[in-house]
Amino acid sequence: MTSTNSEDLASQYAQLVQLEDEYVDQLVTCNKLILDAMDIIAKRAKALHMDTVKQAAYHLHNMEQDLNRKLFEVRLKKSLLANHMSQST
Repeated sequence: MTSTNSEDLASQYAQLVQLEDEYVDQLVTCNKLILDAMDIIAKRAKALHMDTVKQAAYHLHNMEQDLNRKLFEVRLKKSLLANHMSQST
């Protein structure tokens, strides 16, 4: 394996690590928003329009699922790339 190819793989891996960190941060924020929403619902449900509250909660949940899927894809790519890098040395 050439050093350029090795550097390219290392660069790709570093980019995936950064992307993984971003998705984890986004998931943490999304989970906090979900917990806050559930707390608001528990405390103020009678004062809120329930259909709107449910729609908002489902949007947050869908966002969480989407982020989890993206995080899984990045982790899978990282694993495959790590395997490729170890086979090339």
